[in-house]
Amino acid sequence: MNRRIILLTQFILSFGGGMSNIALLTLITKWFVSANYVGLYSFCLFVPRVLLATYIGGQVDRSKDLKRTLLFSMGWTALFMLIMTSSVILEVKHFWWLVMWALFYEVASSYYYPCLTKLLVVLFERSELSKLNASLSTAVTSANLFSGSVVTVAIGFVSLGVFLAIDLSLYLVGLVLFFALKVETKSSAETPSEPPASLWNGVKVVKSLLKENHYLAPIFYIALIFNIVLAPQSVYFAELANNVFHDLKLLGLCNTLFVSGFLLGSLFYRVVDVRLKTHEYIIWALVLVPLAFGLIGAPARWSVYGGIVLLGFAIPLYNISTRLILQTKVSKETVATVSNSYYALLNATQPIGLLGFPYLISLWGIGSVLLGSAALLGLLTLGVVISRQISAELDI
Repeated sequence: MNRRIILLTQFILSFGGGMSNIALLTLITKWFVSANYVGLYSFCLFVPRVLLATYIGGQVDRSKDLKRTLLFSMGWTALFMLIMTSSVILEVKHFWWLVMWALFYEVASSYYYPCLTKLLVVLFERSELSKLNASLSTAVTSANLFSGSVVTVAIGFVSLGVFLAIDLSLYLVGLVLFFALKVETKSSAETPSEPPASLWNGVKVVKSLLKENHYLAPIFYIALIFNIVLAPQSVYFAELANNVFHDLKLLGLCNTLFVSGFLLGSLFYRVVDVRLKTHEYIIWALVLVPLAFGLIGAPARWSVYGGIVLLGFAIPLYNISTRLILQTKVSKETVATVSNSYYALLNATQPIGLLGFPYLISLWGIGSVLLGSAALLGLLTLGVVISRQISAELDI
């Protein structure tokens, strides 16, 4: 029962969230007539997401009633969504007003994924987590693909506020569904006695994790490098559509191909499951990403399309494996803190790629940058695989 509730709710929330995200970015561009506002809006939401990650993870780990924490945070999130939706429908065209409520929404909603991570570890056996994580990835990707298609078709004749209202309605449905979750309340003896994690000690948390589990260090540092290269993915697609194929309509096709590849990768993980070991999934991901960049950097259009699908396919192999490793190698008492800190540090490197790669593209062109990235990532992968840095100790 719990499994069905979590998967259904994840699909519903992802479907609504995908629609409202596209609608909000479109709305900001339309109202304020500048892409700079989109960048500023995204940056304002990015900062608290990184800075508060360890603190929020610590609060989730210390929670005696995980279900209550989840429902409480979702209730506040729904309230802020209502205010934002009302502002859009009433056409309150004030940028910082939208940013303020979006920030409140971002902080409240940031409790959802650490709560979900903790719930998976508490409610399910280790043997179930591999397929369950793959199923969650499939649900999220399917919802994003579906919501993107709906918005693309309907955005020409449906008010943007309607998408936000639909998202709010679906969010409330998800909130009601989570009331049916069966989760045991922790006793005081089971609650960690340490003080809540501070806002700034995410580095310390991850450093301690890597020190205690030395075999995790290679995949973390590799992920840092890959994350920098993959961060400007939308920039790559925009450059290919506009400056290589001279057709901006292909931008939507590129995104659809990527999400389709991501869905195929998630389904592959779910079907194959434990037939491949966790460290083998990671190795395959490391091999496929440079290959995908090489195909995308080639001049032939079908090579580009194939590379984009392959890139999407490779990423869930790495992401699901990493999530599974953290859920099984970290103690239940600290899994939310450690996971949130881990991903916050990875995300903190994204501005390097978002700022640096567009500059490199302006100097050398998109083809040279993609092929150069493929060569460098390929050499890194070759060195890691030959030296056997991806240890079998990663397997659950």
